[in-house]
Amino acid sequence: MGAARSTRARRRVRAPLAGIVALALLVGAAVGGCSSGALPSAAPEPAATVPTADCLAPQVLAALGLGQAATPAPDAPSPGAVPDGFVATSVLACADGGELLDSSGTWTSVRASRLEGDVAALVVALRLPSARAKAAASCPAEAAAAPQVWLVDALGTAVRPELPTDGCGRVRAEVRHAVDRLEATDVVSYPVALVTPSAPAG
Repeated sequence: MGAARSTRARRRVRAPLAGIVALALLVGAAVGGCSSGALPSAAPEPAATVPTADCLAPQVLAALGLGQAATPAPDAPSPGAVPDGFVATSVLACADGGELLDSSGTWTSVRASRLEGDVAALVVALRLPSARAKAAASCPAEAAAAPQVWLVDALGTAVRPELPTDGCGRVRAEVRHAVDRLEATDVVSYPVALVTPSAPAG
């Protein structure tokens, strides 16, 4: 991904993926007072295929609530169903990376986590339908934006899948569990927007 600055932290982590987005995926794993009576929603259109996955794409940053990056990046297509025939071999998960410090000052950041393992199981979970909550459903408020996920094939081509949700609008447990079983092989934080510039020298 083409960011001018990056703080790179390579490490191998076994599932469950503790702090890595772990996958903040989940935005409230406690499905507490959610009604179990939910109707299936319409299937999404197939996701468009793009040459590469990018956590700095404007649409990805907007979905994470991170605003616009100082270094422009190509647009990302809208999320959709995993296309038939697309064989994913890895996952790129994008999440809010918190504050990042460098010589320019303090930045907001996006964390890109490369995940590998049983990606086929995740694809099966992603093909599950979303549920549409009944009007009387009562669900806790979400605590944070769900991470954005890319599926990547052996050639680096990528699709941005829509994450199926439960009756409370949160990512389905099957997807969370499939992600938790993957292994993080590379984690990189990229600066997004400069929040506090460094004080001038002298």
